[in-house]
Amino acid sequence: MIGHTIAIQNGKEHLPVYITDRMVGHKLGEFVPTLNFRGHAKSDNRSRR
Repeated sequence: MIGHTIAIQNGKEHLPVYITDRMVGHKLGEFVPTLNFRGHAKSDNRSRR
């Protein structure tokens, strides 16, 4: 399986992952991001005054 591209489910869609020799021994889900970080909530300091 080394050298192949496999589609891995991330919970929402299938993402292609290219398998390398360094990935052997790991679970495939470790190489697919499952959460999208959209940033921290902006704090409006003017409204606190």
